Amino acid sequence: MAENAFTQNGALSSEERAALAKSDSKIVSGARWFWWIAGLSLINTILIHSGSDTSFVIGLGFTLLADAIFQTIKPIAFGIDAVALGFFFAMGWFALRGHVWAFIVGIVFYACDAGIYLFGGDWMPVAFHALALYYLIRATVTLRATLKSAASVPVEPPPLPQSTSGT
Repeated sequence: MAENAFTQNGALSSEERAALAKSDSKIVSGARWFWWIAGLSLINTILIHSGSDTSFVIGLGFTLLADAIFQTIKPIAFGIDAVALGFFFAMGWFALRGHVWAFIVGIVFYACDAGIYLFGGDWMPVAFHALALYYLIRATVTLRATLKSAASVPVEPPPLPQSTSGT
């Protein structure tokens, strides 16, 4: 890590951002929600394509919709699923490294995904989406405050060299 909380222009380095994000359990937990969403959606995809009627309510409505529409054209369904799952995995990865934008983009997409269930009147997934969104938003607020606090810490200038002459 750098010797102080700032780079030369006052911005945090990527290592410092990641260390700050990983230092707070709310941020870590929030970032990992993206991974849970991706993982459970992957399981949902496997369940649908294996003929099961069971699925997790916290998974993505988008992947369920793609799997239902393209059930007979599995490569297209799997391609769409891979993009969606990769996106949420990446949002978790960037969020865990202290990037507020990753939380915000992921939240927007997950809220839109909740709209799929809302439109279909499937209330249990809507409720779980709301729960996940709560933890994602809480992590975003915490990360933003942590980064702002770290950026406002004054940097002490290095000490001036002492003169050794006797005059």
